[in-house]
Amino acid sequence: MAWLVTTLCLFLPLLGLLYLYVRRKFAYWAHRNVPFVPGALPMGSFNGMGTTKHFVDLLNPVYEQYRKTHSAVGMFLCVNPVLLAIDVDLVKAILVKDFNSFHDRGMFFNERDDPLASHMFSIEGERWRFLRNKLSPTFSSGKIKYMFLTVREIGLEFVASFDRFIESKEPVEMGIQAQKFTCDVIGSCAFGLECNALKDESTELLDIADRVFNPPPLEMIYMLLLISFREWAVKLRLKQTPADIERYFVGIVRKTVEHREKNNISRPDFLQLLMQLKNKGTIEEDEEDSKETITMNDVIAQAFLFFFGGFETSSKALSFALFELAYNQEIQDKAREEVQRVLAKHEGMLTYEALKDMVYVEQIVHESLRKYAPIGNIVRVANEPYEISKPDFTLEKGTMVMIPIHSIHHDPDIYPEPSRFDPDRFTPEAINGRPSHSFLPFGHGPRNCIGMRFALLEVKFGIAQLVSQLRFTVNEKTQLPLQYDPKANVATALGGLWLDVERI
Repeated sequence: MAWLVTTLCLFLPLLGLLYLYVRRKFAYWAHRNVPFVPGALPMGSFNGMGTTKHFVDLLNPVYEQYRKTHSAVGMFLCVNPVLLAIDVDLVKAILVKDFNSFHDRGMFFNERDDPLASHMFSIEGERWRFLRNKLSPTFSSGKIKYMFLTVREIGLEFVASFDRFIESKEPVEMGIQAQKFTCDVIGSCAFGLECNALKDESTELLDIADRVFNPPPLEMIYMLLLISFREWAVKLRLKQTPADIERYFVGIVRKTVEHREKNNISRPDFLQLLMQLKNKGTIEEDEEDSKETITMNDVIAQAFLFFFGGFETSSKALSFALFELAYNQEIQDKAREEVQRVLAKHEGMLTYEALKDMVYVEQIVHESLRKYAPIGNIVRVANEPYEISKPDFTLEKGTMVMIPIHSIHHDPDIYPEPSRFDPDRFTPEAINGRPSHSFLPFGHGPRNCIGMRFALLEVKFGIAQLVSQLRFTVNEKTQLPLQYDPKANVATALGGLWLDVERI
């Protein structure tokens, strides 16, 4: 009995201290007279995320409640305060005008113990600036055109992959089929690998991608805790990347680099450009070698980022666009007419120059990214105290800021009838009639998505390649109206996007 009394005497004060700590943390916004969404353990204002609600479904009601009255509202991630930026002028200030006050994302990275997670998306400060400057030329128009021949070869397999569905008259789950296409494209353009996902051969890359983008709830909570308490996580030498995924990517990149260097092999892909930055410090053939080269760990981390940054997001944009074309036959017909008209001008070849001429198809891509932004929010961290108005307060250094992309894209004051799919929202006249920072699928400002042009090319090519030869309609297996799968990190249709397909 004595041991029980002793245990209670030690344990109860600790519980009391923990209660007071949590209570004080959740009073953060109230003490600053900022409207806020109450928090509760374990996820703060985001309880239910990944189990019963998708992330954007948690942010939308908050945005709707405050969008006409406040520029920002307080929330909590675990016990840490988070500011939700609502007003597009504040969004512009954070991403562009006052970028130096918000130049970091606040993501977890641990260069010593977790090299794959220490890529350009997550790293901060001068290290980020160095890598951004080094890598920006790899996504110039010339370098993308350099990789386009590889994309076009895979496009032929993409069309052929629908043959079995046409012959069997079975519906195709467009999300899976688009994943196979982008897996083959990114695998080839990033690593020079023939993944053969479109040929229905098993590919380890697809399995790994599924684990990365659709982690179980406990793993998702673990990753959010790494972000919330990242200083402690780094000190404890914790890792975000599972050991088997790290072994796979480190092994495949090292093996490929060593093979190419040993045999003097060069390929038109992203890895080749990274190798040039490692060995010469520059990707331009006519420039002298630079003393500032990147490391092998940098090569591995950026190749990892290019694969996952371009694989899942591009497949979602493509699959949702094809769903909308299937649902809106008049838009599909108009897109097909443009593709066929442009191909006739380019001797029937879907070239890089032909794609540039397909203006309406590009509008379809943009409208798909508006309605179904693959990543529903942008995260930044205040690098210094920052004054906010409506409500009036000073944002403390180190506070995380979230920008709700999905909610802004569905604001009826910016995009009338936001649930309607309308590519004409992206004519030059329509774009000029909206706030400049109201379309954010790739972010904005100096820290926007570096691979934006490649992603747009990939999705645009996929649409053009398919609608030129195939017609799509919505199958009854598709659950309408569409809802997001709460367990998915990126925009994913609950139940899948099932389409019927036939040859033109």
